[in-house]
Amino acid sequence: MLKRTKKIGYMVVVVAFAIAMVGFALTGCGSKYNAPAGIVGDWTCRDLASDETTDTSFYKLTVSEDGSFSLYDYASGNPGISGNMYCDDTGNLGIINIECDSADFDPPFCWQSLSQNARLRYKVISSDTIKLGYVGVWLIFDRSTEEESDE
Repeated sequence: MLKRTKKIGYMVVVVAFAIAMVGFALTGCGSKYNAPAGIVGDWTCRDLASDETTDTSFYKLTVSEDGSFSLYDYASGNPGISGNMYCDDTGNLGIINIECDSADFDPPFCWQSLSQNARLRYKVISSDTIKLGYVGVWLIFDRSTEEESDE
């Protein structure tokens, strides 16, 4: 009887540990939000979107590890989009899901059909260059230098 009780006790401990580990993996330490490591940081958008007509030179992108982000007009401080992102694949190429805040929601002109809950493509070109795409139009960003970040 004692052996059976010990076996059951060990099984309960193992099952409880397994459940805890699965719960930890699914919740991501209490948050579903995350960002691909390659896009975390401060970024300045290049002059034109890939459509070669939309001026994007005034955009700045900030992405945090916890998935929070903002894309705004740093030249005049006008609103853009901000909120949280999450993704399953955190490699150098994939899709991120964004949930934008409703206040001051103003996506780039070339992404006017963007909704507050959308999917963006991302590409990490190098440690200093990334691309975000929506409906076939890409915004290209270069990592901000310290002087640009302080402006």
